[in-house]
Amino acid sequence: MTIEPITDTISLVHGKDGGRFPSSHSILVRGKETVLIDTGCGIATLQKLNDEFDIDYVINSHCHPDHSAGNWVFADRPLYAPIESAESHGRLEALSVRLAEPGELAEQWKRFVRDALGFNEMAPTHFYRDGDRFDFGPCGLLAVHTPGHTADHYCLFEPDQQILFSFDLDMTPFGPWYGHRESDLNQIRESLNRIRSLNPKMIVSSHRDVLTSDIAETIDRFEGVLDRREKRLLSMLTRPYTLPELVAQAPFYGKHPYLPDLLKYWEGQMVQKHLDEMVDKRLITSEDGRYCRIA
Repeated sequence: MTIEPITDTISLVHGKDGGRFPSSHSILVRGKETVLIDTGCGIATLQKLNDEFDIDYVINSHCHPDHSAGNWVFADRPLYAPIESAESHGRLEALSVRLAEPGELAEQWKRFVRDALGFNEMAPTHFYRDGDRFDFGPCGLLAVHTPGHTADHYCLFEPDQQILFSFDLDMTPFGPWYGHRESDLNQIRESLNRIRSLNPKMIVSSHRDVLTSDIAETIDRFEGVLDRREKRLLSMLTRPYTLPELVAQAPFYGKHPYLPDLLKYWEGQMVQKHLDEMVDKRLITSEDGRYCRIA
């Protein structure tokens, strides 16, 4: 178990493989109360945290299982979740049809999160919303609603030292992820603008190392991936393509090495959002389910 101090009271609990999906980092806060934020760092690590620290309660940044799979380790403690996911948070069936398509894809998704992530159901006991503040004594964190990745995605901001806990707005080279029906490109852009307005001096995300320099440039590069993806699709559409034909070329993922049906579905959701934008911008045409660049 690797615990990296961020401040005197806040530490980063490293997930497996540097926090790469399907793992993620967690945040440990030790003030007048001891709080764990997100539970995707691995069941064994969570059990060690449970043994070594008197965790008072748990906060989830959003509903994704790589951030909430281990909530059950702290089943006798309060669990805070975003109000936007009140109907589905921690509920396997409701999440499966929200984050995948009902039917076989939802069944695959349920098997994956149970087997690979150790997910067990646990409903929240409390909900928070935009502008709420968690007071930990020496420090406090402001809840900042940043949808687009999911409808219920939040960042947490420590204003005194201007530390942003950005979770799945993770600033990785891969760029933003928006593979659900509820995901939204414009909301991602607006959320990144809201992050900029906070002027963070440090960004702690769920899937990479802590950022302490070139913050503005990193946010710009992260958002710039959206434009690069659009240009990539536009360069492919020299002749008509259907959505499945585009997804088969894995223009964003590069390949579908595991759970191919789910990965193709999620990539298809992302590709479709760009296609819809490009139709609206009159860069491409859409006819009978085929898309082509306008000469």
